[in-house]
Amino acid sequence: MIQLNFTLFIQLANFLILLVILNAILYKPILAKIREREALIKGNRDKAAGLEQQVSDQQKRHQEELAKARQIAADEKKTLMADAKKKEVDALSAARAEATKIVEDMKAAIRDQAEEARKTLKAEMAPLAQSITEKLLGRSI
Repeated sequence: MIQLNFTLFIQLANFLILLVILNAILYKPILAKIREREALIKGNRDKAAGLEQQVSDQQKRHQEELAKARQIAADEKKTLMADAKKKEVDALSAARAEATKIVEDMKAAIRDQAEEARKTLKAEMAPLAQSITEKLLGRSI
């Protein structure tokens, strides 16, 4: 059986004094440090979230700029290809015209040479024919 006497009150007073001292010396500083760390962690998390958002925004801008650059490059490529095709067509047309001119000049030269050869042959043909006729007939004509 428990007896209630004066020592119980002394132990209760001792417990309350120890509780007040521990609260002042130990619990309040520990709780303050815990709150300080929680605030620091929360601040760091907010800062990290802000940095992640900045990185995300920069990546998005980078992707948009990259897409624009690709579009510009594609447009320039189309323009350059069209210019090259036009130059190719122009060069081929000029080459064809020059080739046609060369062929026509050659045909004209061949015609002139053929005509000259015909004239020469006609001029040489009469005496040759006369010579052959004289040899065949055995007399001069």
